[in-house]
Amino acid sequence: MDRPDEDRFEVYVRADRRHSPRPDHAERLFASCATYAEARRVQQRLHGAAHDSIIRYIGPAGGGD
Repeated sequence: MDRPDEDRFEVYVRADRRHSPRPDHAERLFASCATYAEARRVQQRLHGAAHDSIIRYIGPAGGGD
């Protein structure tokens, strides 16, 4: 079964938690990328603009027997 949207890396921008009392409002999706390298480039541009961000892998967890 082909699932093209399953493996991706999402870049989230973190808000200042002092202004956001709810944990679900602390991060906002900024970009969805096909590769980690692409996500890192997006993240580096955000850091240059003084934004705190995080990359999350979206897909099946690895390995195992």
